[in-house]
Amino acid sequence: MKHVVILVTLLLALAGCATHRLPDPERSAIIEKFITTEQLEARNTISAFDLDSWTSLSDQYLIIRTSPFRSYLVKLTMRCSDIDYSPALLVYSRIPNTLSAGFDSVFTPDNHRFKCNISRIYPLSKAQNKSLITAVSPKAEDKPLQSAQEENMNASEPSTSKDL
Repeated sequence: MKHVVILVTLLLALAGCATHRLPDPERSAIIEKFITTEQLEARNTISAFDLDSWTSLSDQYLIIRTSPFRSYLVKLTMRCSDIDYSPALLVYSRIPNTLSAGFDSVFTPDNHRFKCNISRIYPLSKAQNKSLITAVSPKAEDKPLQSAQEENMNASEPSTSKDL
């Protein structure tokens, strides 16, 4: 019995070391320091773009790509824990092909009633994008992005949704 407890404890310790995943508060602190260090300036709106892919950095930050050379760091108003583990993302935008801080939101297909409002949008260069992902989550992968446009703000379901 003693050997089993030691073995289980050892396996749990090794599994914890193997993940190399920083806790969300630490990842958010790295991202906020990056914003300050790189002197990123927030934009209110991104217009005339096609959503391509996304990468979750923490439960409050994600990167949305509109092309291989155009990416944006998006800060959410509050924590959205399901975004980090979702295979897909939906974007609610009041105006088609436009993303606006303070008005638009993101959510997951599994939890479409809980929308995470976008607080800030920061344009990133290709080098900044790569540097930020390496600093926060080196094993992060792009995920497909889904888009949802809703004409009626009070509607509970998106009126259209497309997989990209």
